[in-house]
Amino acid sequence: MELVIGGFVSAVVEGAVAKAVAYLERNHDMPERTKELLRELEVRLTVVKAISEAADNRLITNANLVQWLRRLHAATQEAEDALDEFEVDEASITGKRKVSELIVSSLRSLKSLVVPDNSMERLEHVVKTLTHLCASSATFVELLKMDDSKANQQKEGITGEASSQLPIDIHVFGREEVTEFILKMIAGTASSDPAGSSSGTGKIRATMHNILVLPIVGMSGVGKTTLAQVIYNHPKVKEQFQRRAWVYVSEHFSIKRSLQEILSSFNKYKDMCLDSSDSMEATITKLRSKIRAGNRFFLVLDNVWTEMCQEWNTLLTVLSDDARQCGSVILVTTQSQRISTIVATVCPINLKALPWESFWPLFQYHAFWGVEASQQVNHNMLLMGEEIAKKLGGLPLAARIIGNLLRSTFSWDKWRRVAESDWWNFGDGLQGILPYLGVCYQHLSPKQRQCFAFCSIFPRNYLFDKDREVQMWIAHDFIKSNGFRDAIAVSLHQCFLHGESSGGASSPAPQNIRHLALQTGSLEQCQELHKYKNLRTLLLFGRFEGDAFYSLLDSVLGNSPCLRVLDMSYVEAPVMGWPNDARGQRKLRFLDLSFTRIARLKDLPRNLQVLHLRGYDADHLPQSITKLINLRHLYVDDSALSKIQGIGQLTELQELDSFIARKGLGFTIRELKNMRELTGRLCIRGIENVRSKEEAMEARLMDKKHLGALVIEGRKVPKFALEGLQPHPDIQELTIKFYQDQVFPHWVLQPGNLANLLHASLENCRFLSSLPPLGHLPLLKFLSLRKLPSIKHVDGVSFGGFPSLERLEFQWVEKWEEWTEPNAAAEAHTHGSSLFLGRLKKLNLESCPLLRQFPRFPNLPVLRELKISKPGSYILELPACLHVLECLTTLKIEYCHHNLVLSANQFKSLENLDLIKCEGICLADSFQCFSNLRSARVEGCPQILRTAAASATAGLGQELYEEQHQQQGANLLTHLRTDDSLMTGDYFRMIGSLPSLRELLVFDIPNATHFSERQELWFQELISLECICIASCHALQRLPSSLTAMPSIKKLALHSLHNLHSLPDNALPPNLQELVIDHCCSLATRVTKDGGDWSKVVHVPYILVDGTVIQNIEL
Repeated sequence: MELVIGGFVSAVVEGAVAKAVAYLERNHDMPERTKELLRELEVRLTVVKAISEAADNRLITNANLVQWLRRLHAATQEAEDALDEFEVDEASITGKRKVSELIVSSLRSLKSLVVPDNSMERLEHVVKTLTHLCASSATFVELLKMDDSKANQQKEGITGEASSQLPIDIHVFGREEVTEFILKMIAGTASSDPAGSSSGTGKIRATMHNILVLPIVGMSGVGKTTLAQVIYNHPKVKEQFQRRAWVYVSEHFSIKRSLQEILSSFNKYKDMCLDSSDSMEATITKLRSKIRAGNRFFLVLDNVWTEMCQEWNTLLTVLSDDARQCGSVILVTTQSQRISTIVATVCPINLKALPWESFWPLFQYHAFWGVEASQQVNHNMLLMGEEIAKKLGGLPLAARIIGNLLRSTFSWDKWRRVAESDWWNFGDGLQGILPYLGVCYQHLSPKQRQCFAFCSIFPRNYLFDKDREVQMWIAHDFIKSNGFRDAIAVSLHQCFLHGESSGGASSPAPQNIRHLALQTGSLEQCQELHKYKNLRTLLLFGRFEGDAFYSLLDSVLGNSPCLRVLDMSYVEAPVMGWPNDARGQRKLRFLDLSFTRIARLKDLPRNLQVLHLRGYDADHLPQSITKLINLRHLYVDDSALSKIQGIGQLTELQELDSFIARKGLGFTIRELKNMRELTGRLCIRGIENVRSKEEAMEARLMDKKHLGALVIEGRKVPKFALEGLQPHPDIQELTIKFYQDQVFPHWVLQPGNLANLLHASLENCRFLSSLPPLGHLPLLKFLSLRKLPSIKHVDGVSFGGFPSLERLEFQWVEKWEEWTEPNAAAEAHTHGSSLFLGRLKKLNLESCPLLRQFPRFPNLPVLRELKISKPGSYILELPACLHVLECLTTLKIEYCHHNLVLSANQFKSLENLDLIKCEGICLADSFQCFSNLRSARVEGCPQILRTAAASATAGLGQELYEEQHQQQGANLLTHLRTDDSLMTGDYFRMIGSLPSLRELLVFDIPNATHFSERQELWFQELISLECICIASCHALQRLPSSLTAMPSIKKLALHSLHNLHSLPDNALPPNLQELVIDHCCSLATRVTKDGGDWSKVVHVPYILVDGTVIQNIEL
């Protein structure tokens, strides 16, 4: 059965009528015959629009009606093509497309517009075809009434208020347990299945190549990507992983592209030159350099489809180059159980549909503005919503899509129509369209239907990018701008992104098809393209050998005069020249040749709006690129972009990520003068080449009101150049690097010039001696000050009180000595009753060794994270301030040589404590006294429990001291990482019994050949311990014998234990599920199947030795 959804034609008709009317208004002196035809076309199209609206929101299955509507649709598109010809002819005469905006009226009075004969013939044909179709419209309407048995149903009338409030957050219901479970798996402490999954035992099997690979498996719409987003953005993950990356993987997976995307994400401070034209070897070298320079990483590979065994091994090999990156994590989302088996180093998380008790609140959240708000809704509406929710099968994506639909049309009549839609009768969908997608599609506007019908041409798991698809829609005149924010439409777009539609399904294409994606490596199949003469979109995928492909492409493009979108970025073929006939593609607006590396790319179609040339170096860019006067979006690598001479001629350009000012003609900063449409982020480099303030002012940054973020940098940025680069007052982000003067120019010093600034960063300003008054900016939320070696004094009064600041970073301000108190009266007058730094949530003070005076904060009510590294004497004031930091959850102190005593009663909310290389810091209490502490890392702190141990021996006695502190609070510590700081002498007894500890890492105990008897008894007190890792204890000769008495342990990891020659008999935990041995030379050969210790480990289900799986038994 063939299916047509009514109302689709009206969007095309609306656009065609608008073009005809506009053309008539612009061209009064055209020949009379042309005027008559255009007016007749307008009349016919008006009739067609009325017919299409009669078919709106109906499922039409009558074969005659289907055929008639298809003919009508084809005719309207031919009309649009004919009008496009007129517009292009008009533009070719005037030299620009938008004649009405760019030509003076006097020119028109001198010469009538002459329409070419071929355009007139096409227009006459279109009018004749539409006249014939409109003559039979009455018959169509009668058939439509017969097909629609429900056309005359009475509508009931309970109406609610409509709302335009749209949910934009990721709100998750029913996944709390699985989220916590995944976080534990990442930390290496999970031992049982989460709710809503069926992952075998849920045990952690191994970390292959020092990397944990965790797959999330489930059907489309079950919430895999949403769950991955929750994990990716979770505060614990952000805290643990300084480097994070998200890569969308499709059937067209490219290992090189994926590595480049990862590298780009890791390049946080843009301190490495990245170029997509880099070779595979160069990309690998740069990525390995990044990995070695940083800590462990967290990577999400979203929507994996192909069983890419070889590529997967290559990816892991590159990412695991440095053994120090143990603990890095790759999260994989996929619908394939087979793929999850191939990539997993842990048992997969199998997501199921939500149970009703979780699904109903999720549906309420999307449909009723929240669960609580649903209680205020009319009871009948609530019952109707429940009826609809029960049709959705517990799928979160279905709840979001249908919920947003109902939320945007909050009336009883429309909700009833959704509940009674014929789509629900097709339980498994109709022609590959799932019922809830059909219902939602039925309620889209005609323009939105055009957009998403267009999306269906893409192959399954095509790499969707919202901005890219919107650009294609604009190229087809489906929409007029990038402002695509409708909640229903955005939700439906997710369906295409996740392969929920029938997009890309192979089927014979009719000869009048206009949008085509061809996935093949066969030239014979490409020959079929010749018969499609009305193509507007052509997407090519495949690998071709020999020169014949480009010859074929040449003839195909010459046969497709209506082409508007051409994407060849997924074509792999010999490097050849750009087809000759492609230059004649007058209607082409979107062109993507990324990575095709065409050697002779000369002239390009003049009406291009979007051009993708990633992977091209400057020598391969066409010199005519600056003649593309309608170009809005240009995507080339930075190295090539910097060598485009005269880029300022592209006055319609909306995106320019980077501009490098040079001294030659066509390369100076003056090129930015007329680029008033720039949006987003602009980074201006090479400021040292600007010769005067007047030259800098010619960039006219003040005129660029759409610009959101500005970066100014160069080897040396002189004051006169920065004076002339004042941005528009609406700028929200400003970064200045390598400024070369002691004081900033006037515009930086006046807060009114930057009143809307949200994000500010000053970096590598070596001569700067005083900071600008950034604290007086009313909206500033983030401030980063890095590498300012001449700053000695910060005046609290002039610097300001930061009424909105949420995150503050001082890094490598190595001569900074003091930050004086702000004037309380002045701050109150300026900012009302707001406190100094009253909204600060994160404070990072790194490498400020001379800082001795710091404002004593009267109150930081919302500070959650405090990180201090290489501090000055100001840290001695920290204990006196800690008691007022009531929300502090994370404290990290590194490389502190000052004597400091911290007490547990100062940390009421502390959850994460890191003390690293702090020789003089000690804790007044045992860890047992930190009532909310969840994670602790103590390294290189030899005095850490000196005070606690002294208290234990000063009259109380060890046992009484421990008993007293045991009663002070329920210990929640689950993760502990320590060296000999806590394991020396009896210090470990001060840690307490830690009843909740699940993961313990003990490392770098240099002289211990074995654990003492008391240490082994302490191990036995860790009743919840599930994972223990012993590393870099080079003298250690035997494992703790108490491991045999620890049934809770599921994982044992041994790293760099060079003197551990064998495993003792019966020394392993009885319930051990995973054994990982790495860089233990003597032990490695003994635990293989032919080794001397095999009998001691043969019962362990999963064994990994130096990255090689020795045994993998599924339980």
